[in-house]
Amino acid sequence: MNDVSDPSPRTRGLLSGWPLVAVLMLFYFLSFVDRALISLMVEPIQRDLNFTDVEMGLLLGPAFGIFYAAAGIPIGRLMDRYSKRWLCMAVVAFWGLSTAVSGMATNFSIFFLSRLGLGAGEAGLSPAAYSLMAEQVPRQRLATAYSFYTVGAFAGGGLAIVGGGWLVHKLASEGMIAVPLLGQFYPWQLTFLIVGTLTILAAPLALLLRENVHPAASEAAATGGPARKSGLFALIRTDPAFYLGYPFAFGSVNVIVTAFHVWTPTFMSRTYGWPIEKVGLAYGTTQGGAGVIGLLAMGWLVERLYNRGMLDAHAKVPAIALCFSIPAMIGGILSGSPTAFLLASLLFWGATYTYAGYAPAALQLGTPASLRASVGAVYVTFLSVMGLFIGPTMVSWFTEGVLHDKSKIGLSLVFVMVIWTPIAIASLLFVARRLRTRHARDML
Repeated sequence: MNDVSDPSPRTRGLLSGWPLVAVLMLFYFLSFVDRALISLMVEPIQRDLNFTDVEMGLLLGPAFGIFYAAAGIPIGRLMDRYSKRWLCMAVVAFWGLSTAVSGMATNFSIFFLSRLGLGAGEAGLSPAAYSLMAEQVPRQRLATAYSFYTVGAFAGGGLAIVGGGWLVHKLASEGMIAVPLLGQFYPWQLTFLIVGTLTILAAPLALLLRENVHPAASEAAATGGPARKSGLFALIRTDPAFYLGYPFAFGSVNVIVTAFHVWTPTFMSRTYGWPIEKVGLAYGTTQGGAGVIGLLAMGWLVERLYNRGMLDAHAKVPAIALCFSIPAMIGGILSGSPTAFLLASLLFWGATYTYAGYAPAALQLGTPASLRASVGAVYVTFLSVMGLFIGPTMVSWFTEGVLHDKSKIGLSLVFVMVIWTPIAIASLLFVARRLRTRHARDML
């Protein structure tokens, strides 16, 4: 696949290469701390605010996903036209503020709106990150760079679960906690406030990132008006099977991953009777540890296979991984053993979710530099719409509407896997063929 980029672009900002990746990884880390906290706090939130499983399903999935999906492409197009650094700082600060508002929610409407704001803010991060890394990291190392960036998701999600569980448990003995000037808060509310404030304080680091100054962006800055149309949809029309099929394939995987990500703490609590701090420690270390190791190993493997001539490695490797990790996960759930479940989780998080690191590289390598953030936004939008809207709500619907038994939530997770795993594997193999076809065409 040809890599289209500016021959000698002008730049602004200080950090490039791996320091740039490190700052973006920090932002991704914070985004997943902010995003994942709620999955650990389902039980105390339901107890204190009287939310049902369906209402929690809406908060865990659609409430976040609606604006995460809706805002992604518009923000991506803005980032292709204007400064990614300034827009990146703005979206980080905005989602931090939204997290803090979650900590002050006293009813479903406020909580729902805060989750909408969180989704809108986080929608801008990955499109900017994918584009900035494609500009400032050698293409031969792009899959590894994306994998390092995605380490932030696993580390952030793991810390949110381990640290959040510990903090809520620690503060629970205090009952309602008084905060000067703000009033009385439940422990879980105070946790949201602390994390949101830390995110806001970190946002200005985005101004250190180096970015290329493309002609369209320069023209817009000079005239004070918008740049010319980016041609995103014209680009998609050149190969819709790839530009839409590729995001759909990984969106199918994300349906399974997101269902597990948001409901596993509740599953462990209800099935094994574990307290929240024990769930947080076991699940957080399993997900975070296996995810970080798997990301680096799988990113290195895909990059190595691609550079050695396996042109469809970005799609074929995750398809193979699903064939092993999903049967193991089903077995772990049905075994009734927490040890078996956690061992299966190691394989699941280490082999399956690691696609989030290397998968975007195949899209970025063949996309013109002036459209990278927009194409990245299309990819993220598919993942968010399919994962956040379908995954968590399918679990809650099957648990309450079909099984009528909250204790059988594990069967609902199995149901999601049985339905979506064949779709995901078939879609990945289809886009693997498209990757080979595109490369053969470009070589003519």
